[in-house]
Amino acid sequence: MVVDDEIDIINLLKLILEAEGYEVVTAVSGDQALELAEIETPDLVLLDLMMPGKSGLETCKCLKVQPRTRNTPVIIFSALGREVDKKLTAEAGASVHITKPFNNIGLLTEVKRCLLEVRGWKFSKQLGIEHSKLVGKKILLAFDPTTDYERLVRDFVSECTFLEEGVIIATRKGSRVRQALEGDEGAKFIELERASELLPVLKSNSEEPLTIVIDTLTDLVLNRDSNSTRPTSVQTFVQTTLETLDEARITALFLINPSAHDPKEVATVQGAFSHQLIYEKRGVTVARFG
Repeated sequence: MVVDDEIDIINLLKLILEAEGYEVVTAVSGDQALELAEIETPDLVLLDLMMPGKSGLETCKCLKVQPRTRNTPVIIFSALGREVDKKLTAEAGASVHITKPFNNIGLLTEVKRCLLEVRGWKFSKQLGIEHSKLVGKKILLAFDPTTDYERLVRDFVSECTFLEEGVIIATRKGSRVRQALEGDEGAKFIELERASELLPVLKSNSEEPLTIVIDTLTDLVLNRDSNSTRPTSVQTFVQTTLETLDEARITALFLINPSAHDPKEVATVQGAFSHQLIYEKRGVTVARFG
């Protein structure tokens, strides 16, 4: 997200960033940026320091206390380049202070560096849990389907691939998760109907740490077993899959939309997991991490 009250600067930055393949959203004030950040959840914010109304410093401080953006890197750019200005931007939570007029190559270097650094810890940082504590866990993520939950899954996958863990994503074609991750290096997609279909995957990845995303239980259990006319229950699928993935080297994230199931069924599924997350409009929270 690019935030500046000067349209010429916005257009220039948009041109530079889009030429590198970045998707860019823009705001012309601090207030508009904060509203937009709640909707878009940007991966990085380029923020002008001097703006009418809410200043860049105030906007940065607000971004750093909001649950959805507190871990988002902020690059502040300004005509003010004194040491005291740089100190103030750092105290506000900004990752970088760039002085106008900026060098295109230097700007892109900082953007790439910030995005690369955040990949390795963005998911675990949101949870307040070190990544090493996630390894080997089987985690249930209950999500609100009206949110951008696929972005959280993308953060999880990006962190795992950054740390050189093998990643397998069980999802259907055209799913929101697949669209969010299509083209990401390191992640492999499979379509899954039964837990037994994971066995060849585990066999071909028998040595390395492996991360598996099961997206979503709601979709998967609606598929009928080829040898039965009865649909597989969520409980049965979860139990069988957990048994199949019962290795310390395997980390698994199971997605479920509670609103699509009977509350008793959801409670039964939750009872099978010691580690649970909830993703709502306010962001992700740790429901249980035993």
